Amino acid sequence: MKYPAFTALFAALFLVGPAFAADAPAPAATSAAATAASAPATGPTSDPAIPTPLTSGQVITLFPEGVPGWKDIGPETGTNGLYVNISNPRMIVGLPPAGVPQNGTALIFCAGGGYVHVALGNGFNSWLNPLGVTTFNLIYRCKEFGAPAPQQDVTRAVRLIRAHAKEFGIDPNKIGVMGDSAGGHVAASADTLYDDPVCKTGNTLDSVSARPDFAVLAFAVLTMEPPYAHGDSKNNLIGPNPSQEMIDHYSLEKHVTHDTPPTFIIHTQGDTTVKEENDLMFYAALRKNNVPSELHLYAYGPHGSGVGAAYGDGTLWQKLCEEWMRYNNWLPQSPNQLMPQGLTITSRGARGFGARGGRGRGGPPGAPGAAAPAASGNAAPAAAAPAATGN
Repeated sequence: MKYPAFTALFAALFLVGPAFAADAPAPAATSAAATAASAPATGPTSDPAIPTPLTSGQVITLFPEGVPGWKDIGPETGTNGLYVNISNPRMIVGLPPAGVPQNGTALIFCAGGGYVHVALGNGFNSWLNPLGVTTFNLIYRCKEFGAPAPQQDVTRAVRLIRAHAKEFGIDPNKIGVMGDSAGGHVAASADTLYDDPVCKTGNTLDSVSARPDFAVLAFAVLTMEPPYAHGDSKNNLIGPNPSQEMIDHYSLEKHVTHDTPPTFIIHTQGDTTVKEENDLMFYAALRKNNVPSELHLYAYGPHGSGVGAAYGDGTLWQKLCEEWMRYNNWLPQSPNQLMPQGLTITSRGARGFGARGGRGRGGPPGAPGAAAPAASGNAAPAAAAPAATGN
């Protein structure tokens, strides 16, 4: 299966050069908690009602009661999928094409852009909508607000979809996040910091879980610690001289726990923009905590490379991601799948794979735990992780 639009999306839109970030005003280097506490919801409000059934292209406002920490930064700009100067965070719906039913899985996509802008294309939809996945493209706040605004936006997105799951045609236990580049940091914030108090705004939605059920991270910015932090993303999110508290808070490898959702990671050794150590450190934390996850590290392909033939076996990562989603019951079985028919996380106990993992990880409630973390591509094989206990 080929995904030309997705290839163009990665290759062209998600590359962020220093020129974009050079003139970016730096957010104040204060603690995340203090930032949130001093920024009440203000600004424009809107009708909280969401028309259903959903339609492709429908826009869903994340904070109809008023955006937390809102400030007047002038009009939003940008064209052709490039969103700049964002003060109204929102989601854009993508539905399966005619003849393809929704399968109950939702995926929130956080496009990259170095926390300067959101560079959104249509490749994400063209890959996953034909598989029956309902997509929500997140237009999140960037450098004009800084931390914790993007984190607040993605966790509100999870809460809102889960709260309206029945009306949206979504299974509340099949809500994932996906992000590329700096958008990977946004997605991984939901993956690790879903219970962070800074993401609670006093709205009734605060009582809804913001924990995604799974995450997909591609070429992701994940750490704020030198020497592996992506400098522009770091400066635009937490400023050029952040406190160690801020660095620690947004170095997401430090917040992985036993309850972090299953995560699929892809990176290349050819990426000279975001160092692959971001993903290696994050994966090491996942493995340490026995979170069922996969790391696919390939030799070739620049930052944001897609599935073009020039990138060799790295072009297979989307297909492998689909197989991972099928195994975990987030996609239905397919006659074109690579795995044997009927092989899922709920069936593997009968096939000789001992149960492993903790509650609610990698499958529906009551399913056995997920498989131990696995590395592929050019990553060195890892020794088996010990079985989890408790929970």
